[in-house]
Amino acid sequence: MMENERVALALIALITGIMGFVESMAAVPAASTAMAADALSFVQHSISAGFSLWATAGTITRQRWTIHMQGFVMAVLGGLVCLIAVRRFFLGSIPHPMTMIVIGTIALIADLTVGAIVLRQRRALTGFRALWRLSRTDCVGNIAVIAAAVAIIATRSNIPDLVIGGAMAAFFFVSGWRIAVTGRTDAGRTR
Repeated sequence: MMENERVALALIALITGIMGFVESMAAVPAASTAMAADALSFVQHSISAGFSLWATAGTITRQRWTIHMQGFVMAVLGGLVCLIAVRRFFLGSIPHPMTMIVIGTIALIADLTVGAIVLRQRRALTGFRALWRLSRTDCVGNIAVIAAAVAIIATRSNIPDLVIGGAMAAFFFVSGWRIAVTGRTDAGRTR
């Protein structure tokens, strides 16, 4: 059981880490705040899976600490997304919607794969609630990136991208807080 958990966590960290890198590299030339927020979401998911992988070999105290750290990192990344949104608001560049649609679709496929891994291993995974919440959050973020791209095409404005990127940042803060608060409950169920 422990080996299956470690393999699942390693796969989740790998998939989300690669997708976070790809999307963050595409977000810069695409000038998209929503894509940057979604990329940070993947990075957060990869970090969380890595923390959970590290916690599998530890005590309940280590597990609680890592889950609380996941929430903290998520809140910090939310702050970074806010800074990106403010910067882009003042720069006023229009994002590239076709890039957003293509990368958003690839990201959604990656997240659905990760969600399937999480659900399949739900009884074994350390920090299952946090990982499941991140999977759902990531899927919503991917759909939001695609929706922002469609809105940019319709309005020829960067406002939809900024609004969705800002909303995703707020969601990071809320989700990070929830992960930190529910960390004790999750860690207590792993033993």
